[in-house]
Amino acid sequence: QAWTLCRWKLTRASSVEPFDGQPRIGLVTVNFSTTRYLKLMLITLGQQVDLGQIHRLVIVDNDCRDGGLPFLRELATRTERVHLVEHRLFPNHARGLRSGVATLDQVERSSAPNERTNIVLACDTDVIFLDSRTVGDLSSVFATSDAAFAGELRHDVYPYPEAQASVFAVRRDCYARPDVTPFVHHGAPANWIHRSLWRAGLRLHDFPSNRGGYILHRGRRGVAAAGEYRRRDPHATARARFPHYMNVPNGQAIWEGVEKRHESILDPDNERDLIERLAQQFSVLGSGR
Repeated sequence: QAWTLCRWKLTRASSVEPFDGQPRIGLVTVNFSTTRYLKLMLITLGQQVDLGQIHRLVIVDNDCRDGGLPFLRELATRTERVHLVEHRLFPNHARGLRSGVATLDQVERSSAPNERTNIVLACDTDVIFLDSRTVGDLSSVFATSDAAFAGELRHDVYPYPEAQASVFAVRRDCYARPDVTPFVHHGAPANWIHRSLWRAGLRLHDFPSNRGGYILHRGRRGVAAAGEYRRRDPHATARARFPHYMNVPNGQAIWEGVEKRHESILDPDNERDLIERLAQQFSVLGSGR
């Protein structure tokens, strides 16, 4: 599949401009009947002090069966730079991420080069932003270095640096290269990206997402959702289905504390208030602030 996807990239016209040193982030996330967790991720994302450095937010809904689609449609309708992609067939995570990147291509086709997003930030739905400086510090990695990629790197699994995939960022001009493999349908869909970037001699920057306290990844929520809503999905057969919190000390307590603070706005009866809050917060997307 990786070779097929690379050939697809070779034959596909690309409008991606070389990186100009001014990070403009397009955040892509994939919802797999994990709407409650996605809501919490969006709430904490909205508290970022440099939220304006995110220029577009693409939510890919992979045949959501937890009743969350009306919320996502309303949020996208209310917010100009929030885009919703709906999949009903082949709802695998890699396809969702690829569709998110393709959506950036589509909605920015008529934009000036200096207005297009040039960094893709992939973010799982079961992630919370703990540090309000996460987006700003991640942006500065690309603004002040020649990094092609930034994520929490591991060196003990493969002979090449490989990143924990819950949150990572890659320059779009590097991702668009024909020798860089896109997301692949696999338990670790970004592994081929890391390997091909490394083989191409591009710089992978170690950004300590979880261990540095920037974010917290709960983990395994998509697997649990598959077991609950999609019994025939391959994820539903995975043995590891309990949250791991990336082995962060007191990770569960940290997560529960954040969830508790936002308990009221997460109540389904208060969904209208949540949409209003997010629409107001996300109105600054693309402002650069």
